[in-house]
Amino acid sequence: MHVLLVTSWDTACGIADYARALKESVEAANPEIEVIPSNAALDPLVARELVDIDLLHLNHHDALHSRWTPEHVREHVESGTPVLVTYHDSRSGASGCENSDKLKAFAQVASSVVVHEPVEDVKAIYWRQGVPAAAQQPMEYHSRPTFETWTPFLPPDHYEANKLLAFKAFPQQPVLGTVGFNFPWKNYDRLAQLTAEEGWALVLLSNDATPADEARWRAANSSILVVRKFLPQATAINYLAGCDATAFMYECQNNGTSGAIRQGIAARKPVIAHQACRQFRDLYLDPLGRDAIQWVENWEELRQTLRRIPSTRFDPTIHALAERDSWRNLGREYARLYRLLVEGSR
Repeated sequence: MHVLLVTSWDTACGIADYARALKESVEAANPEIEVIPSNAALDPLVARELVDIDLLHLNHHDALHSRWTPEHVREHVESGTPVLVTYHDSRSGASGCENSDKLKAFAQVASSVVVHEPVEDVKAIYWRQGVPAAAQQPMEYHSRPTFETWTPFLPPDHYEANKLLAFKAFPQQPVLGTVGFNFPWKNYDRLAQLTAEEGWALVLLSNDATPADEARWRAANSSILVVRKFLPQATAINYLAGCDATAFMYECQNNGTSGAIRQGIAARKPVIAHQACRQFRDLYLDPLGRDAIQWVENWEELRQTLRRIPSTRFDPTIHALAERDSWRNLGREYARLYRLLVEGSR
């Protein structure tokens, strides 16, 4: 089976990360399926010319797929090619938070639609975003004073290659981690300030942060590691797994659900999240997500949470959440859905 995945690909983009995880997990679940990612097919006219495709899958983001309309989807379905739409810009569908006319139209003409949060005004399959695989090589963070002088674990040349990992003020200093694009509503300035006030070190992974951003965060908290490049997802999770906890203090009402917090969940350490962020709604409404994540309503609650959170090798409830929502499991679901849609079109 050949599946054309219309998506951004091989770029610094959450949609591209989703596409890569989808391709890998589906093909692992069913080797008879080949997922073919295509940037070019973001132009519907290009997709129209492609042949030998059993199914077309729109990894749909409103900005990236602005040229795709429900009529394009209808054309493919009526020509005998089933179309699956994964729609990343969903809303709850409740009064005042209705979904877009485009999503509603897709639900009428596509073979099937997948969303990542419960929706009230559209008929769609609800699957939460997949959680990546656990860290294979968690980072080891060290304090500046002992960096050159002592280590019972690693050879000296490791330190020469990784001097940036020695940023803690003292060996037992706890480390908080976070990851994401540097949007103001992600509150990285406040996170740097509060962690400094509480004596925590901070690992901040943000590929679009500027040197000025890093300088400002470093002025707020000298015990900080800032990585200003887009990391492969597995590498980002290695960084987060080296922390004592991760935090996502986002405050926004944006469409869709957060992919960044899934990297924190994948790290298997305690996860703290701001309850006010609409993009975490799917996790907050889910019983296991509600129980596993340490939800805070404000910054004072974050402060109190940092003071009581246990230091642990892994968080059992976060681990359970990561396993249940793993891309391994989601890949199986997508592979089954692909097969059903293709067989149903014959």
